[in-house]
Amino acid sequence: MPGKSCTFLACLLLSSVLQAQPPGWNDPFPPHRVMDNLYYVGTSQLASWLLTTDEGHILVSSNYESSVSVILAAVEDLGFKFSDIRILISGHAHPDHVEGDALVKQLTGAEVVVGRLELPYVQAFQPPGGKVQPVDRIIDDGDTVSLGDTSLTAHVLPGHTRGCISWSLQLEEAGQTYYGWIECSLNNLGIRFVDNQEFPDIVEVFRETFTKAREFPVEVFVSSHGVFYGLEEKYVKLLNRKPGDPNPFVDPTGYQAHVDEYEALFEAMVARQQAEAASDD
Repeated sequence: MPGKSCTFLACLLLSSVLQAQPPGWNDPFPPHRVMDNLYYVGTSQLASWLLTTDEGHILVSSNYESSVSVILAAVEDLGFKFSDIRILISGHAHPDHVEGDALVKQLTGAEVVVGRLELPYVQAFQPPGGKVQPVDRIIDDGDTVSLGDTSLTAHVLPGHTRGCISWSLQLEEAGQTYYGWIECSLNNLGIRFVDNQEFPDIVEVFRETFTKAREFPVEVFVSSHGVFYGLEEKYVKLLNRKPGDPNPFVDPTGYQAHVDEYEALFEAMVARQQAEAASDD
């Protein structure tokens, strides 16, 4: 799904994550180095990230259980061992980001890290085949996850889920240090904002999230779904990159535009639902 023309369609698909797995979401995508020790090992639509260190590796998001074989192949195509994964950072609490946690745990013995606000939803989820959803470490906003010389900091940006966590980290290239950002999600289509009994303050909380999201000095921007940050377009640019060309994943302007786009979609959705509720009274 290249570019902006697919954003709205992609969001419609993402709003149905609790339904059957959309066809094609687990198709392979070429694994690649984004910058420094950050590698893309996800599928065509579901992002997974490998952070390599001399003491083993960190995997961010296992996605569907059926995604795990694709992720494993991607890791090993890059020349790394899947069995060297020491930490799995669980994705936000939807099946398309956490269903594979138990299988990754089984295959690697990795410590599974889960956000405290996501914990009730993760624990309530039943993985395929009667597996138990693993939780080894619970983290809060501002906590760090470290291995070797790599450290990620958790930033709770709720709305898409109650405890959606984005991760910041330092990345280096050509003598420069960049503020890296693995976004959780700002997607809001398919969410109930009016009379949401489970998340009654969701509108106020989501507005605070958009304000907070703008405060981070994001330079290298990736996200939980490639469509959110232009994966296909940037990958093509990466392949055609010549010495001296900028890294296409350095995109602070694109990050701010992404926040603006999803805030506008959010406000339009809230206004629509409020109008529908008023007309029903």
